[in-house]
Amino acid sequence: MYVASRVYASLANFAHWQNAPDLDLEAAYRIYPDKAIASDSRTAFSRASMAFLAQLRNAHTMFIDMPLIQQGGELPFDAEVLNGRWVITQTSSPGLKPGDVIENIDGRPFGRFVDDAKLLISASTEKGAQRELFARMPGFAPYAHLFPGRFELTLAGGRKVAINRYAAPATASLVTEGRWLEPGKVAYIRIPSFMSPQFEKRAIELAREYRHAEMLIVDVRGESGGSTPEDLTAFLMNKPYRFWSESTPIAMPYFRYRASQGQWQFQPFNRPDFVWPSTRSQPAKDNFTGKLALLVDAGCYSACEDFVMPFKDNHRALIMGETTGGSSGQPYTLDLGKGMMIMVGSKREIFPDGSQFEGVGIKPDVEMVPSIEDLKQSKDTVLEAARLLLAKDQI
Repeated sequence: MYVASRVYASLANFAHWQNAPDLDLEAAYRIYPDKAIASDSRTAFSRASMAFLAQLRNAHTMFIDMPLIQQGGELPFDAEVLNGRWVITQTSSPGLKPGDVIENIDGRPFGRFVDDAKLLISASTEKGAQRELFARMPGFAPYAHLFPGRFELTLAGGRKVAINRYAAPATASLVTEGRWLEPGKVAYIRIPSFMSPQFEKRAIELAREYRHAEMLIVDVRGESGGSTPEDLTAFLMNKPYRFWSESTPIAMPYFRYRASQGQWQFQPFNRPDFVWPSTRSQPAKDNFTGKLALLVDAGCYSACEDFVMPFKDNHRALIMGETTGGSSGQPYTLDLGKGMMIMVGSKREIFPDGSQFEGVGIKPDVEMVPSIEDLKQSKDTVLEAARLLLAKDQI
């Protein structure tokens, strides 16, 4: 009960009530402790806590049980919805191939399984929740434990594949990679994470190596955040740029009390925010000046979106793929002991022009996703389209 009450009290720092306008928090909290206390296991308690916070519809507001996550291991595949069907996009399982369509898990429609899992996933958009289920951070997968330890997938055509999550083959370590697509002319950098400074550091090293390229394509699809890569952003800019306008809750107990009494002049103080505007920055002096494209998807959020947004705002880069996850901002973090912690989204970010970002995301200049046939043939059509458009000066 003590831990549950601390979770509830931490929501005084929550900055994203606009994401859940219909949520009756008090009613939700009355249900949460009953479920948490009635739990007969730590896993059940943690999942009750996850479900409570998932109702706030913010990817930076979540209950984390690290021992549970570590016990969950990893999934040997990634999947996403393409044309209304769940499709394998990457896999380390010998029984699965990119492009395989998932129909059932243990005889149950896979879409229904995902719908139930989403009730425990903190996300700011529907698409973001789907992608978060398969998210992978350096060293752990935050939601793999929502899958059974052993399960059977039924694929289109009737083929069945047994998955043992505990014996899943180890996936390769996440590293920033780069290569020439066309020597001396077109370069490509893939950044899997900003969780550690090493990822940004390596990206800058590669960008410097490719500084004289005519075109550079930076791929941050599935990059789920970390620390804002300010140095990389500055190096890739060739014009002034802005980061977010921001806000955070402020406590004004007397004014809030007057608002609760129905006095109209105090209504703006029911949940007041302190707001500060974006400022303009200058690009680095020794920077990359060639054509630039960024590849994004719904798995790009947090620091990934911090990276993408300035290029969207000043039109420095061609942005291709699908709308990003729509959640960023520094979370308030509280250690609850025994490997449990809570994160509460304490800062709300807004586009520099004042338009909404949280729960909306960054829309690409050109929307494009791979087809099932592309995946089967190992074709990255988004990358190839970006390369073609850059060559045609369509930026």
